[in-house]
Amino acid sequence: MSDDRADQIAKLKQSIASLEDQQRDLRVDLSRSLAPLRDMLARLEREDAAASHATRSGGVDVAAKEVSVGGDVVGRDDISAGGHVIIAAEGATVVVGELPVTMTAVDRESALGRYLQHVISRHRYLQLQGIRSGGKLVSIELDQIYVTLRATRERTVSIEDEWLKAEAAFAPGEVQRQHAQRPGTETVTVSVNEALAAHERLVVLGDPGSGKTTLLRYLALLYARDIAERASWVRDRLGLNETRRLPILLPLRQIGAFLRKQADDGTDGHALLLDFLFKSLRNERLDLPADFFDKTLQQGGAVILLDGLDEVADPDLRRRVARLVEDFTRAYPQCRYLVTSRIVGYTGAARLSENYATTTVRDFTLADVEGFLTHWHRLVAVGQLGPGESAEAYASDQTQQLLSAIKANERIRELAINPLMLTVIAMVHRDRVKLPDRRAELYAEAIDVLLGKWEEAKGLQPDVAILDNRPFDTGDRRVMLQQIALKMHERQLKEVTSEELQRWLTALFLEVTKDQRAAERAVERFLHVIEERTGLLTARGEGVYAFSHLTFQEYLAALAIATRDDYVAYTLPHVPDAWWREVILLEAGYFSTQGPERTTKLIRAIAELSEEAEAYHNLVLAAECLRDVGEGRVQGNLASEVQKRLRADLELDFQQEIEHRQQELASLRQQQELEVQRAREKRSLFSRRPQPVVTPIPELDKSSVIREVIQRKAVATQALIRTGAGYWTMPYGEPEWIRIPAGTFSMGESNELHPVHVAEFLIARVPITNAQYLLFVQATQHAVPQGWEEGRPPKGKESHPVVYVSWDDALAYSEWLSQVTGKPITLPSEAEWEKVARGDQEAREFPWGDTFEATRCNTGELGLGDTTPVGIFLNGASPYGVLDLSGNVWEWTRSIYWSYPYNPKDGREDLKPRAVRVWRGGSWNYAAHLARCACRGGLSPDLRYVSLGFRCVFRFS
Repeated sequence: MSDDRADQIAKLKQSIASLEDQQRDLRVDLSRSLAPLRDMLARLEREDAAASHATRSGGVDVAAKEVSVGGDVVGRDDISAGGHVIIAAEGATVVVGELPVTMTAVDRESALGRYLQHVISRHRYLQLQGIRSGGKLVSIELDQIYVTLRATRERTVSIEDEWLKAEAAFAPGEVQRQHAQRPGTETVTVSVNEALAAHERLVVLGDPGSGKTTLLRYLALLYARDIAERASWVRDRLGLNETRRLPILLPLRQIGAFLRKQADDGTDGHALLLDFLFKSLRNERLDLPADFFDKTLQQGGAVILLDGLDEVADPDLRRRVARLVEDFTRAYPQCRYLVTSRIVGYTGAARLSENYATTTVRDFTLADVEGFLTHWHRLVAVGQLGPGESAEAYASDQTQQLLSAIKANERIRELAINPLMLTVIAMVHRDRVKLPDRRAELYAEAIDVLLGKWEEAKGLQPDVAILDNRPFDTGDRRVMLQQIALKMHERQLKEVTSEELQRWLTALFLEVTKDQRAAERAVERFLHVIEERTGLLTARGEGVYAFSHLTFQEYLAALAIATRDDYVAYTLPHVPDAWWREVILLEAGYFSTQGPERTTKLIRAIAELSEEAEAYHNLVLAAECLRDVGEGRVQGNLASEVQKRLRADLELDFQQEIEHRQQELASLRQQQELEVQRAREKRSLFSRRPQPVVTPIPELDKSSVIREVIQRKAVATQALIRTGAGYWTMPYGEPEWIRIPAGTFSMGESNELHPVHVAEFLIARVPITNAQYLLFVQATQHAVPQGWEEGRPPKGKESHPVVYVSWDDALAYSEWLSQVTGKPITLPSEAEWEKVARGDQEAREFPWGDTFEATRCNTGELGLGDTTPVGIFLNGASPYGVLDLSGNVWEWTRSIYWSYPYNPKDGREDLKPRAVRVWRGGSWNYAAHLARCACRGGLSPDLRYVSLGFRCVFRFS
């Protein structure tokens, strides 16, 4: 007998003995669980060692293949009575059938016990299916594969006393600097566990597939096991010092559908939500006492997990659901609350009050990716190949192969940092030598894997023939699912009743069979194959079906639209709707795999659509489509056209927008006056009518308008970056230069004002951005600034000025740029910087004049609390058209901080001394007093800070 087989037999004997002990100790009948194990053991012991070895294929035991496995890979310590163990390995065990839930602290027949069993059994396994080998399905237990998500947190930042060291000083008259700072906030990355510890009420935002739903399922599982086992899952896994909170997980889309049928008659929201909760549990054959949740909720003993606010597609209904959540929160204020939503769906009146904090899920790091893949490949290998060195070696090899592919291709890396896409990539990688590097292509491959295309190619047909007298292959199945996905999306559904689904499918199959009974038989077989063998469309509770992930529904709906001749006319009405955004992106992505003509036609139509939900919406969506498909897959110069229009829109001046808003308000006031006049005339005829009540139209809040425009411009700027353009389009990210003529200007202020002559030079129009600095980091392996992860700037801040750079860093960048371009590039002297800000003719206070205006720059007065994309404050330009000289970030100069008068020949421009260097311009977290043209300060050249950046100059001599 081989060592592997002997080891397997020994472990089977151990498993059987363990189950027999549990049967005796727990006094439960486990004969159904023990019988197949004993049969398998008998077969293994009867087989000849050589014959047994010859029947092994790729390390998978034929005896194991013969077992119908609907099971899961679970930890050895988690095995409890009722499962059929067939392979055991260190840290992982494959089981046949459904393992009963461990209930060591609760009577499993009590109401609480039945509820906890329901929660644990629903959420214990990773939901994505399709991992098969030789007919054996391998599922993965969630707590073995889960990677703790990272999220954002806003924290207050203020200057520390040590920041301005003794050697750093302001110019005379600046001693009141300690009163000039405006504390702001900065975004930092924390684990979701830390965010949970900081906030009892939390909204978790994230992109599609970022792990929001899996997070809630994981939390529900841990909290339920805490009670069922009287264990410390929540404390050990989450670091939260709380126990015995009952988890209640509800999909908000279902609550929305429930509310749609309820009249808005003023019924208390918490009563409606509880009514829905009991009905949904009854639909899943779990009947609980009417007061089951009352005491727990009133005492704050529950954790309320509400999933997918954005999945309530109708905006009015979404607002109603948001108010319902707020009402429930007020009714039971001591409970913990967690609400998830896609970012695009959490806007306006859908946002939650009641002190809900907001955090955004971060992408996976490469370390997260490696950790996930290591667990994934090992668990799948053990399930499919059996335990032993061969499985371990195979899993390690698969992980390293895939990691190398991810690191080598930037587009695949961008996909892999999304948890859902990483799972898809891992699935596709098993059957592909080379991975596709576009989302639509990866989803196409994943659908084929789940539908069994690769098994078909190997001659492995489905167990069930769907049609009586003709084949029905993966392509046919996909087309059928496309039609279902589109119907669901058109009706704004993520779930459909089994009756409705069967009615749709019967109509579709009737077109093929032309026979009602044959169509009904085909529907039954189709659902069996799709649910049991692919996991794409699955039963969710009693009589409800849904796609395993909304993104699969969106992709299949996109394919259905792509088959239409009128695809453009069909798509355009959906452009403003966030519910259709992913469908449109995936539609464009699919077209790009078929050729450039239809891709170009669709994206151009989106870009040229005149009606839009908000400014830049259509152009940004077109830019995102271009990003997904790649510029090389469209005809003509479509990308350049979109970039040109985005740039033109970015030139919109804040003052123009303010004047436009003022005109709108003036028109409203005029209309109001006319209506009041008509009301007064009517009252003169009917004197008993009361005087009309007039609510004055408020004055325009200019700061609010500026903040709104800034947000829109930031979105447009990011879209411009994603199309491959920006303020820096030259090789190596060389800046856009502005020529500054030679001349004399007045430098300094008050009694230190003095003339200084400056030779001609060029200066960067805006500060150096994260995107530009990234090129330097990648080329030189220079240390990355604080806040960057894995050598990359924060996502979405590519167009923001780089911060946390020392004078040494800034000088190193300018020297590198000078070397690669062959141009004399360096840091500006403080005289050059001040001349650019003030101009030649007058000693102005600010680049635009002598009076400070908060809407011309990003300082503490505007209250944005962070940097903004460079170059969006056009009305804050200096006399030469240079932007961002006041506010946004402090800027290093090359000059040593010495007293006036300024003399460029006295050694202050020498780069060698380790002396305090001058910085200029103010920043987002400081008041206007420090953003004046003449304000100067000095810092040690090795100091880095949250609002310290720089720009470069091109010196002719």
